[in-house]
Amino acid sequence: MDIKKLLGHKYFFVPVVLSTGVITWASLARFTSPIGFDVKGSDKIAHCIAYFIFTMVWFLFFFFRKKEKQNFVRGITKAMIICFLYGFLMESMQFLLTSYRSFEWYDVMANTSGIIFAVLFLKVLENKLVSFQGNEKKS
Repeated sequence: MDIKKLLGHKYFFVPVVLSTGVITWASLARFTSPIGFDVKGSDKIAHCIAYFIFTMVWFLFFFFRKKEKQNFVRGITKAMIICFLYGFLMESMQFLLTSYRSFEWYDVMANTSGIIFAVLFLKVLENKLVSFQGNEKKS
């Protein structure tokens, strides 16, 4: 099977659902370190990496839509807004729904950093992605 056919919009639905579920679970679950290993700031790095991946998955979902032609900027904009708002929602839900987690502005900033890194990475790849999208739509 051709890789371009595998990268159609419907194939990004599952990663979007899974990544959103993982972010939700990781945001609301209780975590304890079994070996007592705690590196200061390591959770912020995890937030940054998680939201980098989360933004990439949402961008690809929008960018390769078949129903409507999505341009690069529109895909990035939608992914940024969704990921930022979802991150803010998850921080708020930690405060409202759990007794063991709290809202932290530093987590919001770490999430936003991951989103910004994803956007910068995508901008570097913009020409390749646009070219690939054009070839994929012709097939």
